[in-house]
Order: sequence, then structure tokens, then C-alpha cells
Amino acid sequence: MFEIVQKGGIMMYPIILLSVISLAIFLERLFILRTSNFVPKVFLEKLKLLLEKKDFTQAQELCDAAPSSISNIAKGILSNIDLPVSRLTEYVEETGRFEVQKLEKFLPSLQTIGSLAPLLGFLGTVVGMIQTFMVMANQGNANIQALSGGIAVALLTTAAGLFVAVPTVIFYHIIRHRADKISLELEKATSDIMNLVFKEGGK
Repeated sequence: MFEIVQKGGIMMYPIILLSVISLAIFLERLFILRTSNFVPKVFLEKLKLLLEKKDFTQAQELCDAAPSSISNIAKGILSNIDLPVSRLTEYVEETGRFEVQKLEKFLPSLQTIGSLAPLLGFLGTVVGMIQTFMVMANQGNANIQALSGGIAVALLTTAAGLFVAVPTVIFYHIIRHRADKISLELEKATSDIMNLVFKEGGK
């Protein structure tokens, strides 16, 4: 493996670094992006019961005791319950966008790696081929075997770049799907809370 990296040239090192970063982001997002971390079911059930009983004080205490995206949104609603419906709705939308940004953390990084890795691979190949042709020119020798061997080595970086880019694109879509799914759950839970607050608050 180390021999292949050496043959690929200096561009192999940033490609390897990108592969490590890509895998680390994927594993971290898989661990973090779970519905229980953003819209915990038990918390939501307790909150709805308290809202149905008009116990807004206990509901706020519950939100403080169980921090999550939905509890942050619910706490904002309860803290601004006296605002006009239109302004409260705007506030909830703004808070929701902030929480959704947490779901999309590192997604741009995966996109960048997916685009950058093959470009680095192509760059390494071009540099390698230039070096190969320069050596052949300096030797004044058109040895086809040596030329083809040099080109094969140069192409290693292209293969490595694509080897990193392909799974990274797959990682991106897996994480994107998870984030979108949790975002929908968050939106639905927020709507349920707003409906309960309006109904119970007589707004």
C-alpha cells in the first residue's frame, strides 16, 4: 500500500487526507443524525400532555431539562406566547431554520471533497505524465515500455481520486436523506405544538 502511495506521487497525500476526513464526517453524522437526538419521542409525548393541561410553566421546565432541537423551538414558542400569531409564526420559522442548519452541518464539506478529490487525482496524473515525458525527452530515448510504465504510475492518482470521490458522493446522499427525514419530523412536531398552544391558549 505504501509503495502504491509513493508511486502515485505527492498528490496522493492530500487525496488520502480527504478520504480520512470524508469517512470521519460520515461516521460522525451517522451517529448524530438520529431522530432521538432532535425530536425525542418521549419528550414530545410529555410536552403534549402538559400543553393539553395548559401547564405552560411545567412545559417550559421540561424543555429546559431536556435540550434538543424540538425543545428549543417549543421553549421559544412558550416564551413568546403573548405575541400575535403572525409574529410568533415568523419567530418559529426563524428558529426552525437555525435548528435545520444543525442537521446540514458538514454536508457542504462532503460536497467539496466529492468534487475536489477527482480534480486532485487528475492534477497528479497530469504532473506525472509531464515528468514522464520530460525524462524520456532528456534521455533521447523512445522506450515504449518505460513510457507506458510511467503513464500507468501517473494514472494512480486519478484512480485514487475517483476511489475517494465515489463513496463520498454516496455518503453525502445518505446523510442528506437522514437530514431531510429528521427535518420533516421536526416540522411536524413544531406544527403539533403550535396547534396545541393556539388551541389551549385560545388564540
